[in-house]
Amino acid sequence: MRAEIIATGSELLSGGIVDTNSVFMAEELLDIGIETAFKTIVGDTDKDLEEVFRTALERVDVVLVTGGIGPTEDDITRKAVARVLKKRLVLSDDALKAVKNVFKAKGKEYPGVNDRQALIPAGARLLDNPVGVAPGFSFVEDGKFIAVMPGVPAEMQAMFCESLRPVLEEHFGGKAVIRRKVLHTCGLSESKVNELIQDALTQKHPAVGLTARETGVDIRIVAHEGSGARSRSTVERTEAEIRKKLGDAVYGVDGQNMEEIVGALLIQRKMTLAAAESCTGGMIGEKITNIAGSSAYFERAVVVYSNAAKTDLLGVPNELIEKHGAVSREVAKAMAKGILERAKTDLGIAVTGIAGPTGGTPEKPVGLVYIALATKDGVKAEEYRFLGTRSQVRQRAAQMALDKVRRYLIA
Repeated sequence: MRAEIIATGSELLSGGIVDTNSVFMAEELLDIGIETAFKTIVGDTDKDLEEVFRTALERVDVVLVTGGIGPTEDDITRKAVARVLKKRLVLSDDALKAVKNVFKAKGKEYPGVNDRQALIPAGARLLDNPVGVAPGFSFVEDGKFIAVMPGVPAEMQAMFCESLRPVLEEHFGGKAVIRRKVLHTCGLSESKVNELIQDALTQKHPAVGLTARETGVDIRIVAHEGSGARSRSTVERTEAEIRKKLGDAVYGVDGQNMEEIVGALLIQRKMTLAAAESCTGGMIGEKITNIAGSSAYFERAVVVYSNAAKTDLLGVPNELIEKHGAVSREVAKAMAKGILERAKTDLGIAVTGIAGPTGGTPEKPVGLVYIALATKDGVKAEEYRFLGTRSQVRQRAAQMALDKVRRYLIA
């Protein structure tokens, strides 16, 4: 089964609002066994919406539309869908009751304009809105499954999970089983990952693809088999082959992130960590403290942006900075040692670099970063050259610093 997701709203085309609904629905559909073949964004124009909807009906089995079912004049989705399918819009008593109950529960006067939110195509099945006003609807027409939901993410997600998903599972259950796993890597370029797992990438079953991010390269494995057991077995076999070729570069799967993995390892090893940050400006500390319970293993993060701060707060000798520069292997090692001694932790991580877009020189270009890790056994530092914008360099440096901690803990 293949699906197309249509997100409506001119605001989605202006760059001011990001379409997060499609990402959520694609994930949910895949879990049911429905592959998203197309995602389309269309503005609030009758002709454009009708054209997009008509095209979707010609090429996929499932069409999910979000947005445009509010009470205002530019909420045109229900009318466009009804016109394409040559169906009348009828006032649903159940929908009207649901809309009025929302206003009643809030103690607000009911505006008559909201009656239009109770209009649905004849023969459609009502989808309850657990957290908002606008009801959605679904129906099957000429073998095509169609559903229309609100564009507000919280409302769409609640409606999908509580109202639409059971309908989809009832209609499509047992027709296909898709299993997917995403492996997260760090420390290897996209081209290097591509080279190492070329065999997996060129095979058709399962489908394997790459996505480069600031945090590393993600590897998607998608199996589409006749049973859940076969799909799962195919994914697991391919995952094992990829892990064998990439080794420790694979740090997590699916929703796991680096800071979560590092935190779990620190707890397992009963070790503590502190960070000294220059170019990352607190990103390492922010990542770690985003994990609940991180106070059990994370002692502190110190942002030492200026040379004076490196000397005053970490004890980095001023003459060392003058001789080698603030962005140097020597200073990174001194920073790591300084934070380790002052925080009295088991590990001390330090980062210093040139995030750009200015400040680089031929000898020390933008993107040059030194990361040092201090332990009871001494201090080691490595040089990195990160490409990208200022934000990307900082993100990549913070991720690599945490990966340095991870690799130490699993060694």
